[in-house]
Amino acid sequence: MKKLIQIIIVLLFNLHYAQTVFLEDFGTSLSPNTTNDYGRKTSPYVPTASFNYGTSKAHSNSYTDTNIDNSYYAVVAPEFIYSGVVPGYYFWTLPDPSTPPFEGANRYTEDHTAGDTHGAVLAINAQAPNTAFYERNFSFAADSYYEVSFWIYVVNQTTQTRLSIKDPVSGSELGGVSTGAITAPSSDWQEYKLTFKTPTGSCNNTVATLSLQNIFTGGNGNDYYIDDIVVKKLTSQPSIIDFTFTCPANSISIDSDSDGIGNDVDLDSDNDGILDIYECPDLVVNTDFNSTNGNTVTFMAPAADLGFIFDVYSLDNSFNLNINGVNLAVNEIEFQYDQTDNIRFEDGSRYGLGGVPHIYSMTGNASNPLVRVIIHKNGSVEMFGSKSSNGHLYPLKLYNGNYFNTINWNRTGSNTVVLSQSVVGVTYITGNGRGVKNGFCDPDGDGISNQFDTDSDGDGCPDAIEGSEFVKYEQVHALNLPMSDPNYNYRGQIKVLADGITTGSPVQVVSKTAQSNGVPELVNPASENTSGNNGIADNTDQIPTSEVGQGIGSSQDFTINGCICYNPANITGTPRLTTQHGITSLNRAENSTDKWPIVRTGAWTALESKTKGFVPNRLTTSQIKSIPETELREGMMVYNITDDCLQINTTGTATGWKCFTTQTCPTIN
Repeated sequence: MKKLIQIIIVLLFNLHYAQTVFLEDFGTSLSPNTTNDYGRKTSPYVPTASFNYGTSKAHSNSYTDTNIDNSYYAVVAPEFIYSGVVPGYYFWTLPDPSTPPFEGANRYTEDHTAGDTHGAVLAINAQAPNTAFYERNFSFAADSYYEVSFWIYVVNQTTQTRLSIKDPVSGSELGGVSTGAITAPSSDWQEYKLTFKTPTGSCNNTVATLSLQNIFTGGNGNDYYIDDIVVKKLTSQPSIIDFTFTCPANSISIDSDSDGIGNDVDLDSDNDGILDIYECPDLVVNTDFNSTNGNTVTFMAPAADLGFIFDVYSLDNSFNLNINGVNLAVNEIEFQYDQTDNIRFEDGSRYGLGGVPHIYSMTGNASNPLVRVIIHKNGSVEMFGSKSSNGHLYPLKLYNGNYFNTINWNRTGSNTVVLSQSVVGVTYITGNGRGVKNGFCDPDGDGISNQFDTDSDGDGCPDAIEGSEFVKYEQVHALNLPMSDPNYNYRGQIKVLADGITTGSPVQVVSKTAQSNGVPELVNPASENTSGNNGIADNTDQIPTSEVGQGIGSSQDFTINGCICYNPANITGTPRLTTQHGITSLNRAENSTDKWPIVRTGAWTALESKTKGFVPNRLTTSQIKSIPETELREGMMVYNITDDCLQINTTGTATGWKCFTTQTCPTIN
C-alpha cells in the first residue's frame, strides 16, 4: 500500500509540472488522391522566404516540387509521400519497405504522435544554412522558465538545428542554442529538449517568436521529419537553463481567433461568445473591504491583463472608483431615486421603484454580489445589479447625465484602484476587489487553456453551444472539419452574423465596439454591436439577461454534453405522440388487452427485449424509394446502407425519410 501511495504522489507531481503553451503535432493526412494534393498540406508557420511548398503530382509535373527537393517542405504522413511523387529519382521514406528502394531510401517510419492514423509530419529538405523552418509567436510571462521540445527523424544526414527566441517584428535573435550535429540517419524518432528563462522584471512587450532553424548546408542530405513541437511553461526552475533571452524591442499581438483583434484587447479570444475574464481568471489581488463614513480603500493590481472585478455585498447608497487617476464615472454613482439616482437597469427599472427594493435593503455575497463592476482589459466597463438579496445579476446603465470615463488599464504594468463614497447620512459599503489575469485552465488536458479552447471540456461539443445562451449547431463551425476545409482553423467558433443566418469570416462576425470588442454579434444586444443589430441569441439564457457575450453554461463540465438531447419523451399532456409501431420479443403483440405498443406513448417505435439485439431492415436508397407510398407509415424505420445511416419516416410519405446521424432534440437544435 505504501508503494502505491508513493507512485500516485509522483504521478500527480509530474502532472502539474508544466503548463502547455502550445502543441504542434501537424494533424493527420487524408488518404491520398488528386483532390487533396495526395494528402499534403501547407503550414502557416513555415517561413515562405526560406522554404517552398512541395506540392504533389496532382498540381505539378516538376520533380523538384513533387519530391520535396532542396529548400522544399510539406506537411504529410510519411507513408503518403511517394504516392504524390512524379516517378523517378526518390530519396524519402517509402510507403512500403518492399517497394524498390530508389537510391536506397527504404527506411520506414510513421509520425511520432501516438494514437493517430496517417499522422502527418513536417517534412523538411534543408539546403541553405541558417534558415528557419518553423516560426511561431507565443506570449510569455516575465521571470519564468520554459521548455521547448521537438522530435526529429533524420532520413539523410547530416543535420543540425538551432532554437532561437526572436523579436517578433525585427527578427533579431534575443537568445538561442544549437542542438549539435546529427551525423547518421535515424533508426527511430529522437527528442530534443531545451530550456530557457524569460527576462526578470516586466517587459513592455510580452510576445516573442519561437524559431527552429536549419544550420547545415544541404543539397546532398540534410533531409528530416519534425513532429510534436511543444512549448511548456515550467512551474519550477529546471536543473539546466540553456539560455536567457532579453525583452523584445517591438510589440506584436497574437490573434488566436483570426478576427483581426489581438488577444490583448479581444474580450473573447476564441470567438465562442464566452468572455475571457469568465473562462480562465487567475487572481492577481483578492481583497475584501468594509468601509464606513466615506473612508477610501485602495487596491493595487499589477499586470492584471484581464482587468478588475469589483463586487459589492452591501451599500448605502452611492460610490465611485478611481482607476489610475481617472474616475470610473463622471459623477458619483447614486442608487437612491429620491437623491437623484443616475443608474438604472437596462430594462428601465430603478432601485426603490416598481417592486425593486432600495439598494440598502438588500445584501449579496461572494457567489451572488449585490452589484458587480467589471473593468475589462481594453478599459471598457460593465455594471450589473441584483433586484433581490443574493439574486441574479442584471445589466445596469448610467443615465441622468452620468457616464463612464475612458479607462486606461495597464495590462502589463501596475494599476491603482481607489474606492470612495460621498457621505450623506448613514454611509457604508462592503465587498471584494480583485485584479484578474489570464490563467492556465485545461480540464481536458489538450494543452490549450479555456480562453483559447473552443471545446474546453473535451466532450466533443463546442463551448459556443454549451454556453448559457441559445446558440445552434448550424451557427458554429464544426469541431471535426477536415484540414482541407477553408474554415478548419475556425473550428468551434461562431460563424454567423447577428441575424443567426448569414455566415461570415471571424472578422465579420464579431463586434468592434469598446464594450464588446471581439465578441460575436450573435450573443450581444443591439446597443453593443457594431452593426446596430440585435444578436438573435442574446437574452436567451435560462434567466433572460441581455448582456455582452454569454455565460460559461456547461462548457467546462465534461459530464454534460450540450450537443446531446437530454429531454425526456413527451408521455403526458398534449400534444402527445402515439406509438404506432413496435417490435417485441415478449409476446405482447398478440395480446390485444395490453394495447401494445400504443400504451408506450411518446415514441416513433417501441423495442422490447431482454435477450436479443435489434437489427432493422438494411436497404439501399433505391430500394427505399421503391417502397410503395401506400405502404409507408409515420415511424417506419430502416437502415440505409447507401448513406450509412438510420432512417425514420416522419410523415408517412416518400419525402418523409430522415437520416438520424446526430443525437439531438429537433425542438432545440
